[in-house]
Amino acid sequence: MKKIILSFLCFISFFSSANAGDWKLQAHGLAGGYYGISQTNNINKYPNRWVLRADSTIKADYIFNETHKSGIHASTTIMFRQDDKNRRWGEYRFYPYFLDESQYGSFYLGYAYNVAYILHKGAKEITFLKIDDSNATYFLNNPNWNNGFKSTLYATPKSTSILNDGRAPKFNYITPDFKGFKAGFSYTPDNANRRGMTSRYADYEKEEDGYTVAIQNKQKFDELTLYTSAGYGLFNRIDNEFSLGVTIEYKNFNIASGYKKAYIDGNKNPISDYKVNSHLPAYFDNYRESEAWNISTGFKWEKFQTNLAYLNTSSPNTRHQDNLLIWSNIYNYNKYFDIYLVGAYLNYHQAETVDDNRGYAVITGIGLKF
Repeated sequence: MKKIILSFLCFISFFSSANAGDWKLQAHGLAGGYYGISQTNNINKYPNRWVLRADSTIKADYIFNETHKSGIHASTTIMFRQDDKNRRWGEYRFYPYFLDESQYGSFYLGYAYNVAYILHKGAKEITFLKIDDSNATYFLNNPNWNNGFKSTLYATPKSTSILNDGRAPKFNYITPDFKGFKAGFSYTPDNANRRGMTSRYADYEKEEDGYTVAIQNKQKFDELTLYTSAGYGLFNRIDNEFSLGVTIEYKNFNIASGYKKAYIDGNKNPISDYKVNSHLPAYFDNYRESEAWNISTGFKWEKFQTNLAYLNTSSPNTRHQDNLLIWSNIYNYNKYFDIYLVGAYLNYHQAETVDDNRGYAVITGIGLKF
């Protein structure tokens, strides 16, 4: 995959030198400091902590004409979490991908999310905490979701979008907009990736690749905009996922919801209900038979924005379940600074859990937009 990306870069450089056009460079992002006060009922109590995080998007596009551009885009994250024993010196992420956009559609090649994730229109969250693939676990413990350096475990799904292959290298194609409709296809040669759920230590009997298709529709009715989406993914040749999403926007108000179901078709690659080794704990791939749904509502008034989002995930073959609630508030101080106040609630169940394991957190911070 890396060789293919480099080949495209060489092609763009050669083609641009022989054709009239312009390069356009862009970069934007958000950097912030956030402090969370946590209270939990479980033995793995998380400390009150500081989180420093900076996210950015970098684009280098060659503009052929008004309808055609090609370039390299990259998403980056630099992060430090106080008292993080697994990442004492912080964490850095860099995901580059090639993107060509024209009247014939959009072609992606590289470390991008699949089309079912890109086109999904489920519940919203307005801060970096997110409701799908949530970062609320920076402040609240949930052993059902563990993405460590030496082991990966997802006893329940972490989103209503199809996310098994994360940002593993892949090929995406999304069609041009046709009367509000878009459709897309993705192929991932190897599903394992830290931003997804497939463990890089797993060794399944079937080919560990992924295929994803999705569709999205946008319709406007005066001041109301309606988005709908649907996606399907096939991973490891027998793992099936199906997702739905809907978002309604009316003036400064919005409401959204998403749903996903995952199931195994066949008797190969059974879920591991026992510890395979130190890298693969019991139920590390329990998300492969699961359901998830979410709902959110938000409102924006002048410089103030508020959003309430809820996520429910469960694996019906076991007792594993999660309930996550996030209430986010942002005050736009000026065009550069935002002030945050967030309340979060998380309750998880495990296979052997009898009592609830509730956790609460209040998080505040300041974000710098650039």
